[in-house]
Order: sequence, then C-alpha cells, then structure tokens
Amino acid sequence: MPTHQPDHYTILGLDDQRANAALGAQTIKHAYKKALLRHHPDKAVEFPAKTTRPSIDDIALAYKTLSDPVLRAAYDRTLNPTFTRPAQSDNKATLTGLEEVDLDDLDFDVDRGVWSRSCRCGQRRGFVVAEAELEKHVELGELVTGCRGCSLWLKVLFAVQTDGSVG
Repeated sequence: MPTHQPDHYTILGLDDQRANAALGAQTIKHAYKKALLRHHPDKAVEFPAKTTRPSIDDIALAYKTLSDPVLRAAYDRTLNPTFTRPAQSDNKATLTGLEEVDLDDLDFDVDRGVWSRSCRCGQRRGFVVAEAELEKHVELGELVTGCRGCSLWLKVLFAVQTDGSVG
C-alpha cells in the first residue's frame, strides 16, 4: 500500500498557518516541541493507512525549514511553484501579506528581460516576474508571485497592449 509523507506544515501541525506570513518563531518552536511528543515512537497513536508516522529527523527538518525565513520561502515555493488564482474573488483572505501593484511599479531589467521589486523583508530583488509567466496569466491580467526571501506575496496587475506587448 502506498504511503504519503506529509509536508512540513502538516508534520508540525501548522496546516492552518500555511499562508500566514507572520507565523512567528515562538509558534513554530511550540509546534515543533508538540510534534516531537505527538510523534514519539513509544506513543500508541494510530495513523491513517495512507500516512506514515514522521520520524524525529522529519520533524527536525520541518522545524529547521519553517523557522528560517529564507528556507521557508523556498520551501513554500516548492509546495506551490505556480500560483493559480483561487475560486473566490478575495485573494487577501487566502494569502496573508498580499500586496497588489501594477506591472509599471516594478523595475524592468532589459538585459535579463524580467521585472523585479524589493520586498519589505530586505530582499533586494524579492519579487521577480518573467515575461513567460505573464503570458501564462494573460487572460486574467494578473499574476501572484511569492518573495524569494520570505513568505510574502505580490499580485501584479497587467494588460496586453494592442501591439502584443505586455504593460
């Protein structure tokens, strides 16, 4: 029977905090200690057939990843590499730390062909958008992207001009 290893948020019991950009170090540390007790090999808690009990190493890795803002941001991107717009119209209810801007508000790097913007976490080019990403979302006229240095999000609004260029 196949097994499914839960992600770091599930391992630490933080599923409801997944999109919380303000998830604090104390909350993560408390969840880590609680997970160590909950998943201790000597405990008789039964797990559903499709899941396995996380090892101490899995719990430690989850804690290390989620407690470091840079590692957490990278991990969050692996969980959701291309954000698709939720069915509901209010993305702010889904993503904590979501800021809405126009594409013109981003700096364009002619050499690389990408738009970028610094993030309040201090990452100089925290948000980077390539033209190929914009093309994938041309029907919506918006793209949501995550910061490379933290777990904040940026919604970029744009329009395709009559000459076919993005603006």
